[in-house]
Order: sequence, then C-alpha cells, then structure tokens
Amino acid sequence: MVHIKLLTTGGTIASKRDPQTGLQKTGVISGKVLMSQLEIDDNIEISVEEIFSKSSGALTFEDLIHLKDKVTEHILDNEVDGIVLTHGTDTLEETSFFLSQVIDTTKAVVVTGSQRGPELIGSDAYANLQDAITLAAAPDAKQIGVSVFFNQKVFMPRFVKKINSMNVDGFGGGGTGYLGTVDGNDVKIYQYPKKHDTYKVKEKLANVDIIKCALDTDEKFIDCAIEHKVDGLVIETMGRGHANDRVAAGVRRAIEQGITVVITTASEDGDVKVAYDFSGGISQFKKDGAINGGSYDSKKARIKLAVMLGAGETVTKEDFWY
Repeated sequence: MVHIKLLTTGGTIASKRDPQTGLQKTGVISGKVLMSQLEIDDNIEISVEEIFSKSSGALTFEDLIHLKDKVTEHILDNEVDGIVLTHGTDTLEETSFFLSQVIDTTKAVVVTGSQRGPELIGSDAYANLQDAITLAAAPDAKQIGVSVFFNQKVFMPRFVKKINSMNVDGFGGGGTGYLGTVDGNDVKIYQYPKKHDTYKVKEKLANVDIIKCALDTDEKFIDCAIEHKVDGLVIETMGRGHANDRVAAGVRRAIEQGITVVITTASEDGDVKVAYDFSGGISQFKKDGAINGGSYDSKKARIKLAVMLGAGETVTKEDFWY
C-alpha cells in the first residue's frame, strides 16, 4: 500500500459557483470532497490536510515558509510515500519553484491545480488531481523531487510557466518541454532534471521586487525600491539584457545602496548575455555589479534571489547558470 498525503491550499481546483453572482469562489470545496469523486487505485491510500483556503494570488512569502515546513514535515514522515499539493494556477509556477529550491527529497512532491472549477462543464479538476496522485505514487517520480503536473504532462518547476489564462492546457515547459506523461495508470518519465543546490532559509524570505523595462522606461520604480529598502531587485530587460541609460543609472544607485540586482530578459527563450557594448545594457550592468540572470524569467529569478538572500548566501552569476 502506497500512502499519498494530499495537501490543499485553495485555488480554482477547490472553487464553487456563487448562486447569487454566478462567479467562482476559490477555496470553497474541501480536499475530502474532491477525493470522493475520484477513482483511485486500490493500492493507494490518501490522507488529506488543508493548509490554506485562498486564491493563489493572495499567498505571501510567509505562507510559502509555512507551506515549506508542512511539506518537509510529511517528507520526514516514514509513513508517507509521496505528496500532492493542490494550488491555484496564478502563482503555481512560483510556489513549485520555491519548493524545489528549499526541499531536497527522494519522495515525489507533485503540485497541481485546474483551469476550470470542479462544477464547470469540461472541468480539468478531477483528472488533474487523480493523475497527480498516480504520479506521486509512481516509483519513477521519486527521482524528480518537486514537479508540476497539468493536463497529463509532468513539468520541472524551473521552466514551467502558465501559458494560457483559460485553456485546460494551461502550462508549458518552454524550450525544455515536459518530463513525462500520465495516461490512466501508466506513468512514463522521459527525462530527469539536472541536480541543483537547495538552500536553508534562516527565518524569512528576503524582500525582492521585479521591475519590467519597455520602450522609454525610466528609473523611478528603481528609486522607489531603493527608498523602501528592498533587499533585492530583478530587472526584466529586453532582448539579451537591454534597457537605457536612465535604467542603468538607477541600477547603479541600487547597487551602491547594497541592493542585490539580477538582470533577466522578457524573451521566452534565450539568455541574457554581453553581446553589445552600449551604456544602457548588460555590459554596463555587469560593470556596475549587477548579476546576469541567464535564462531565468523574472518571477523565478525573484524567488531564487529571495531564497538565497534569506539563506544568507552570496549570489553570483553561476547561481543562475541553470
């Protein structure tokens, strides 16, 4: 018998239509009610624990720390063989990546959700949950550690991204694709993630903001972040790491104030790289002490920076190489 722990946090997968407004209310349906609608293999035992009951957009860094502690508690429980975490889709990619950065485990931790509520026609809630449980119980999933499951596909948290706001095929893995599939009771893993470092956050995550650049962006939001004494900044630039002289001046001031700055690109694929020599781009950011964020998107870079600073780590370009 395989024991899977189901941890619930709310989100669309636990939503219910409000009869007065006709709109969905998230986090209303309990994990036990969801489980009652599934057809689970007789060799899998499920126990359910509610961690939160809220929209994923309402989660905080403090919530992430609490969630990490709960997941760790069950990983250390010898009676638990795997974990499934239900989560709202809006920040699912951030939470799953956070867990992958702070939890080193040989048990499967599968994060899933749904694009349509359980009561809606064509809902993906029950299929995703049932398949996620099947994945968590599979021996081949243990080597992955933390993964994201959606629409029959298994993704690594480093590259998973919500690519559609409404379609049930809502998540993709970018240029790296997906790790494997679940088809009924058949679990196939085609590739495994590269081994990476994990970190021990001392008390809390560092305060890190994202600032997005576009045509004619200036430095006012960087100056605002400096005024609010943030610990770190992720600057989402254009192309290979390009902005303009005003942004570069703001980045320089932030670094002079002791703020760790990471430069990312808004492009879906490709790395930030010194390929041009002009004053408003990565060549100047590098000279001023900013860190090249490589192929990280801004949200994942923010989580990684918040974790590393919260763990008291020195942050370098090499930390963003993979």
